[in-house]
Amino acid sequence: MTTMSERTVHVATIDDVIRQITWEGHKHSLHTLNRPDIGLTMPQMITLFAIRAAGTCRMSELAEVTQQSAGTLTGIVDRLIEDGLVGRVRDTDDRRVVQVVLTSAGEERLIRVEQARCEDMEHILDHFTLDQLCQLEGLLYLLLDGIHNQPGHVPLHGR
Repeated sequence: MTTMSERTVHVATIDDVIRQITWEGHKHSLHTLNRPDIGLTMPQMITLFAIRAAGTCRMSELAEVTQQSAGTLTGIVDRLIEDGLVGRVRDTDDRRVVQVVLTSAGEERLIRVEQARCEDMEHILDHFTLDQLCQLEGLLYLLLDGIHNQPGHVPLHGR
């Protein structure tokens, strides 16, 4: 096997592993979000984290960052407001503009999500040695750097 074809095989295998990790991670995240003490959908969680990162933001900005349509986002935000996790506030510069902001209850819910994810990662990575964790961390940063340097990559605000 030539060096180029060996590389192609490895790249294809890595791509498959990342696809599997993404799929399993998505399923696991949905399971975690469904816990009674969290009770969020994936779009709700994404919206809450985006609002937290922005501090306060207009719905149009939130739709852009979360990659959701304005109509879909309005329903999500309305539900988050009903649940007391998000509030609407008037823009201080233009009273006609309404912005959304995370409430203290919303922040507490996000802290629970982060704690659950931390506990899950501890369990998932429990069988790794410290050296393996350090190697994995470095390699994941290299992968992330490659993703960020892809042509057409659009960074999310607050990350």
